[in-house]
Amino acid sequence: MLFNVLKECLEYSGFFRLRRLTVSHELFGGGMSAPLEREVLEHGDVAAAVLFDPILDKLVMIEQFRVGAYAAGLNPWLLDIVAGRIENGQSPRETIVREIGEESGLTPLSVEPIGTYLTAPHLSNERVHLFCALVDATKVIGTHGVLVEGEDIRPLVIDRTDMLRLMQTRTLSLWAGLALGWIISGSGQERSVA
Repeated sequence: MLFNVLKECLEYSGFFRLRRLTVSHELFGGGMSAPLEREVLEHGDVAAAVLFDPILDKLVMIEQFRVGAYAAGLNPWLLDIVAGRIENGQSPRETIVREIGEESGLTPLSVEPIGTYLTAPHLSNERVHLFCALVDATKVIGTHGVLVEGEDIRPLVIDRTDMLRLMQTRTLSLWAGLALGWIISGSGQERSVA
C-alpha cells in the first residue's frame, strides 16, 4: 500500500516533539484518500518492566505523580511499573536495568523480554520495550527517583492475587496492563520458576 507525505512541519520541540503532517494514502477499495492532517507526538522509545518475585509470588509496583492521569480527571498518583526513556547509546535492556535501580532501588536477578509495542500509534511514534524482571521483594525500602528529573517514586510490594483485584478497580498505564496481564496469565510465572 502506498502513502505520500504532502507537507510536514515541526510545531513544538521540548520533552516531546509535535509534528503536523499532511498525508494521503492508498484506500483498501482503490484510489487515494483526500489529504489528511495529522499531528504526531515524537517521544522516542521507552523500556518498561514488571518486577516479580517468584519466591514470594509478589509484584513490586511503583507509585508516582503523573500529569496525564490528572488531565484525564483521575487520581494523579498512578500505580505503575518501572519505565524510562531509552537514552542514546543504550539498549532497551541496559535502560531497564538502570531504571529498575533508579525507581525501585532494586537490582534485577534476571530480565526477560515480553515484547515491543506501539503505545498509541494513532498519535505517537513511541514504542515500549516490555520486560519481566525477577527481583527480591524483601529488599524494597524507602522512596526513589532521580531528583533532577523531579521524580518522587514509592515502590509497593503487592501479592500477585491482590494485583488482579487492583487491575479491575484502578486505572493503569497501558504497558502496566500488558505486563500484568502477562504475569497474571501465568506466562511470567511458568518461565520464571522453571
